[in-house]
Amino acid sequence: MQAHWEHFSHEADIGIRGIGPTLATAFEQAAIAMTAVITDPDSVRTLDHLEINCEAPNYELLLADWLNAIIRY
Repeated sequence: MQAHWEHFSHEADIGIRGIGPTLATAFEQAAIAMTAVITDPDSVRTLDHLEINCEAPNYELLLADWLNAIIRY
């Protein structure tokens, strides 16, 4: 399975989806999809590294927590 992301129609606004062979890769792709809503991900450069820790009772809530944590930083 090749890692990738996509956007889809969603009643709230726009949906994002990350696809990958592992949960970590899928979450990474979801973060890129979220970035692509507002800018070209290829124009983003790494300036700093930081550690983000998230916990949730299921993968759906974990993804929401992960994306919210990225927005906060």
